[in-house]
Amino acid sequence: MKRLSALSITAVLAIAACGGGSGPPTQRPASVAPPASHAGQASQDPAATASTAPTGPVEITWLVGIAEDPDIDKQAQAQVQEFNDSHPNIQVKREALDNDQLRTILQTRIGAGDVDLFGGDTGPGFGGVYAKAGLLADLAPAYEKYGWETFDWAKARCTYAGVLSCVPGAVEEVGIYYNKTMFDEKSFEEPQTLEEFRTIMDAFKADGVTPLAFGNQPQWPAGHQFSMTLSNIIGREGLDEKLYGDSPWNDEDTVKAIDIYFREFQEAGYFPRDPNAVTYEDANALFYAGKAAMVPTGTWLVAEITDNTDFEVGFFPFPSIDGSKIAPPAGLGGGSFVAANSDNKDAAFEFLDWLLSDEVTKKWSLPVFNTIPAQPVDTTGVEVSPLFQQVLDDLAESSGETSDFGYNIDVLTPAGFNEQMFTGFQEVLNGTITPQEQADALQEEYQKAKAAGETLERP
Repeated sequence: MKRLSALSITAVLAIAACGGGSGPPTQRPASVAPPASHAGQASQDPAATASTAPTGPVEITWLVGIAEDPDIDKQAQAQVQEFNDSHPNIQVKREALDNDQLRTILQTRIGAGDVDLFGGDTGPGFGGVYAKAGLLADLAPAYEKYGWETFDWAKARCTYAGVLSCVPGAVEEVGIYYNKTMFDEKSFEEPQTLEEFRTIMDAFKADGVTPLAFGNQPQWPAGHQFSMTLSNIIGREGLDEKLYGDSPWNDEDTVKAIDIYFREFQEAGYFPRDPNAVTYEDANALFYAGKAAMVPTGTWLVAEITDNTDFEVGFFPFPSIDGSKIAPPAGLGGGSFVAANSDNKDAAFEFLDWLLSDEVTKKWSLPVFNTIPAQPVDTTGVEVSPLFQQVLDDLAESSGETSDFGYNIDVLTPAGFNEQMFTGFQEVLNGTITPQEQADALQEEYQKAKAAGETLERP
């Protein structure tokens, strides 16, 4: 274990403010990150939501995505048990579901009134949908009551139609983990260009090793890969132009970003056979077992990788494409939301306050779950794994300019666009449609969403 550098984490948080939103899909595990709330319009008097904490035993239901690693999920449950043991008047019932199942049933469960608190992604395609449906409580009174010091840029990602509706979760980056032992055996360095990357993947393929453990059965992982290639090609400013509707999604750059990953890499045999049939968990397992040299995913997986590998692991951003800058998707991951129809908002707010405390951050968030909260953190005395320290250092070594980081696109785009991304990339992978046809479909969906007022507005 290494002692965490306060300088590193401060730089990471500053950089994330430039990136705005990362995560990742994205439906990544929301069970182990300090909750980030997604909000919408409250259905009751906001003043009442920040009243005094409950005086009698109250049970709140916390609905989250289950961690892929059972050990990490057990730790998340142990964290909840610590709260329950120290707060006899509030008992948190943590209900962890498969992330795809959670996404399917979440709105129904909230509407039924049996969920008080839940985890999920920010952005118009996720939290914005729940906000528009009036399912999210207004958290502004809780922020004022508890004095949460969440960064302004992160709170902006949790604000819908002017209502602050969530507590942001972790700061994240999307990139590529690699087996350092395999790389060292071939004297490979981290690739800086797409050509170097292809050379490395060709060599592993020749040895019968899967170069990239990319599993796209749940569809959302493709959004991360698209985010990596497009961020590099056009950078943050180019992405802003598309997100604000000033540049089309079917131009030459977008088609190139799709073509490289979903056609060229697929045809070159860099993925497992039929990646559309491989789950996210099975793809990760290929990497853990040494059957794949690399796995493309986000920094939310650091703790699981550390627990499941017996070899040294490194991390690098997607390399430069034809001389482009390297602009890895980085920013805010998921968050925690309080249901508008919950009868236990005060208890939920108190639990959130506990999760955001320095004590819990230093004991659980940083060393156990390897998550970086979107708030000032005192890291004195905190020890972390070498891989997590490398992730922090890689982010901190950036110049810190806003153009150095891109976005995890599906966190910032509307639901219809995301659905086209997810289903369309599967079709590109299996050859049903071309990259140009996918780009045209993305542009059509974005135009529909913009006309309906569902896209980001320029600040």
